[in-house]
Amino acid sequence: MVRLTTLLKVCIAIVCFKQSFGRKDLLTFDTLEKAKASILTLIESVKNNKDLPMIAGTVRLLFHDCMGQGKCDGCINHSRPLNAGLKKVTDRLDPLYDTSFKGKMSRADFYALAASVALTRSTVEAPVKYNGLNHFKVGRKDCATSPIEDDSGPYRFIKGTESTQDTFKFFKEEFGFNTREAVTLLGAHTLGGCHLENVGFVGSWVDERFSTVPNGSLAPTSVLDNAYYRMFIDIVPWLQVTINDKNKQWQEITHTTPNDKLPKPNRVPILLNVDMANSWIIKPTDDNGSVSCTPTSSKTRCQHSTAHKYAKQYARDNALWVREFTKMFTRMINMNENKLYNAPKHKKHY
Repeated sequence: MVRLTTLLKVCIAIVCFKQSFGRKDLLTFDTLEKAKASILTLIESVKNNKDLPMIAGTVRLLFHDCMGQGKCDGCINHSRPLNAGLKKVTDRLDPLYDTSFKGKMSRADFYALAASVALTRSTVEAPVKYNGLNHFKVGRKDCATSPIEDDSGPYRFIKGTESTQDTFKFFKEEFGFNTREAVTLLGAHTLGGCHLENVGFVGSWVDERFSTVPNGSLAPTSVLDNAYYRMFIDIVPWLQVTINDKNKQWQEITHTTPNDKLPKPNRVPILLNVDMANSWIIKPTDDNGSVSCTPTSSKTRCQHSTAHKYAKQYARDNALWVREFTKMFTRMINMNENKLYNAPKHKKHY
């Protein structure tokens, strides 16, 4: 009996070894911790006054990386106009990965880890913490041409000028997310902002008014909270302005001068059609996103969308939104051809 038990243990050990050996991206605890620390140092090193642009940058990178055939596969096509600006992010992440972590983890895992570290950093001073790192999974497969994406596969993206119907249709077809889940994920717009040369819009979505860290060390655009929802739930009078004689974006009715005509310090918060879709039924009449209704018009008033009730919940409950955003962001970044496994949480001792 003793010999049989010993033999069984040996067989199990051999099988486990073979399974582990076959996973080329098997990550050690030490490598993971080193990657987290290195990424955090990189995020902290890129600073614009109180803003840490790599926080929003890595989150945007993951959203774009997770679209398309291979989902979150460590591949970005920088020649596509809608990926404009992401090269600044990958130009910082890729050298760090190539010199210190290539062969130890996949690039897709590294990108996903970077976004998770960034979101964790964004809530250090916030009342509700992002805890997605506690449930981080690894084992993502890179595309064959990583970090460059192969152009041959189908590609869809949301531009910002879409209708309410097309906004939620995109999330359903691309990720399988329902309306509530799409509203949840769109809350990532609380981070960062739009640049004319990248996306054709100008401005950030939030300012200090609704920040949960009003006097913190980070700008509101680097803090993950529900300020984004409060911008269009608590402030209703918004109207469209024309940016660069082309695209339509929404600004508060008291600020009718388009942001691209203002010096940077004087620019005001914005919303795009996809943001308004969280509360209103938007039906553009042209490719620039022109809409005939406004939220406060007495004659052509926009009607509330089915998404409004969810956005209102999030505007009133920051903890609820952060919790649900963490769940949805984790679902998104776990989309990959491979079956993922839990990241190591403890150092193994032999």
